[in-house]
Amino acid sequence: MPTALIHSPHAPGGLEDAPADAVMSIKAETDLGMMSLHDFLAHPQSGARGIVVIKSGKVVAESYPDLRADQPHLWASCAKPAAGLMIEYLIDAGLIDDSRGIGEYVPALRDTDWNDVPVRDLMDMTPGMDCEENEATRADPSSNAIRAFLAEFNHPVNGKVETLLEVLQSSRRVRAPGEKFEYGSPCTQVLVYLAEAVSGLPWAELFRRNVWSHLRADGPIQVHLTPDGVALAHGVVSSRLRDMARFGMLYTPSWSRVATRQVVSDAVLARIRSGVREKSFFMNGYDGPVFVDRLGDDSMLGNARQWDCIWPDGDLYKGGFMDQGLYVSPDRDLVIAYFSTSPTMQLTRYLRPITTSGLFA
Repeated sequence: MPTALIHSPHAPGGLEDAPADAVMSIKAETDLGMMSLHDFLAHPQSGARGIVVIKSGKVVAESYPDLRADQPHLWASCAKPAAGLMIEYLIDAGLIDDSRGIGEYVPALRDTDWNDVPVRDLMDMTPGMDCEENEATRADPSSNAIRAFLAEFNHPVNGKVETLLEVLQSSRRVRAPGEKFEYGSPCTQVLVYLAEAVSGLPWAELFRRNVWSHLRADGPIQVHLTPDGVALAHGVVSSRLRDMARFGMLYTPSWSRVATRQVVSDAVLARIRSGVREKSFFMNGYDGPVFVDRLGDDSMLGNARQWDCIWPDGDLYKGGFMDQGLYVSPDRDLVIAYFSTSPTMQLTRYLRPITTSGLFA
């Protein structure tokens, strides 16, 4: 795919190896049975490719069952918070009011049903548009969610190759914005057009200036593009595992270990943690129960601002297709990141047991 390759100008660093064997002994109930993290990672059916657990900049657990540490891997939807962060940056700069409609900022969507969808409803996956991803839409090649994916990969629909923008412009309103949690990658792609329209920069360049150029990364981040050059920040992004974890650390007190400046402001973190709607709202969406089952936990409050789950303790989780994961516990100064190729997404079951184990109070 066309790709924007973003390098950091800084020497890699900020992480210190401090293995804690107790982490690998933590158990969770999975489809393969109750087993320790160590045994799950070694199981031939786990699909695990790599996991890293970082406490206050110290790598307390790391394993690569099916990947080299220097190999980049797809983030999948773990990239969505990066798209959300660019909007948060523009909000902090006073350039976006998230109560205003998309059409006020994106001329290409002004004469469409996206026009009066508030920015906040895009951030929260509650746009009221026909772009939800669920079992029915994923099985329907004519659904807007699948048409968007096909456009991104230059595949035709009914003999015609569409652009991503054409698919988004054809989307229709199905209910009032804010009425229902409806997870869909097209929402995140509208955020990409919003960031570009307001900043006047390609999304990858905006991300380079405000995030990756300040990170002490081991390697580049690869932002893959549509055939006409649109950054696929909803999930078609790749990097090394430690660098995805470093991105997560930007939301913790240890950000200064891996970055040359504070990238995630206190105001951004507060908006994310306080932006959750009612638990019943979350559970009434298709993906609320999906996330509860995936995590083996129902104590989360709900989703907010491109993060899948927020807990009462302020922790954040974002998952991705085939079980990629980014878990951030700001108050514990803890980050867990992993790559996988598992359709059942069982590695996710270890996130809350690791976090609440008492090892990281």
